Amino acid sequence: MIKREVAATGRIQVKPVVLQQYGFLPCPTMGSLHDADRANMMHAIELARASDVGGWRIGAVLARPNGTVISTGYRGESGASDHAEALAVRKAQELGEDIGGATAYVTLEPCANLESKTKEDCSTILVNSGVRRVFIGGYDTNPRIYRLGWKNLRDAGVELRDFPPDLRRQVQELGSERQDDFLERRGRVKGRAKFDYTLNDGRYTIFLQAEGGGPKWTTRWGQMGKESIYALRESGGGVAEARFARSFAEIDDPDVFDFHSHFATIQLGGIAVFKNQHGHLLAKVLEIHAGPNWGTEHVSLKFEYEIRISR
Repeated sequence: MIKREVAATGRIQVKPVVLQQYGFLPCPTMGSLHDADRANMMHAIELARASDVGGWRIGAVLARPNGTVISTGYRGESGASDHAEALAVRKAQELGEDIGGATAYVTLEPCANLESKTKEDCSTILVNSGVRRVFIGGYDTNPRIYRLGWKNLRDAGVELRDFPPDLRRQVQELGSERQDDFLERRGRVKGRAKFDYTLNDGRYTIFLQAEGGGPKWTTRWGQMGKESIYALRESGGGVAEARFARSFAEIDDPDVFDFHSHFATIQLGGIAVFKNQHGHLLAKVLEIHAGPNWGTEHVSLKFEYEIRISR
């Protein structure tokens, strides 16, 4: 029970320390944000604005513990394949600067799990160069990378902080065609999609028109297991399993299926049918990565789809 004290006014007072113990007050943060930290985060955002090589727009700043800038970089600054963090580290090394104990400010989490055998990923580069603190402006929606850079840094003992909400919004406003690929697809009647179904409340939206707007289908998915997944009904629509169907060609009229339930269990290789006022979207499950509890490092769903417009 929470202890109470009666003040001279006769009112019941609860001590703040007791309130905090019971979760009614915020716990202390990891540390205050200094003016130099904010200035360097804003500098990283401005650097990201200069990136014009397509895909992610990323800026990075390396600074000493007192906030003095050592070096900077942005994606594509000296070539389309340059990563911002790697470039900033390379610049510092070329200048003979010691970056041991430095802080990195990056608009997107440092990359990890690169398939290249000749190129280190940025999270490893930062660790090996002695960076001890990293501020991150956003996370990669690629299901093979999402939060993996953060994890690699955390496991190496690096202190991790997020940009404050107002600066995170600026990072989001920079936009990225690649980011959208992991949340939506546009202008294709047939295609494939792959995304982390634990993000965006499990939703992946497919627009019929390339510029967005117009008819769209929002597929929604939920975790079930290693070789199956839930397809979930959206408001105003329906979802069903195309039972026993192995290909889209075997489905004549998708409206014949049972759309009464709010979910459908779809096995690996099975087909889900999402229905709305515009017609049907058929989605065949090609791959399921259900995460560490089911033996995979990341979480993702890969499916191919076909849109059937109502006549």
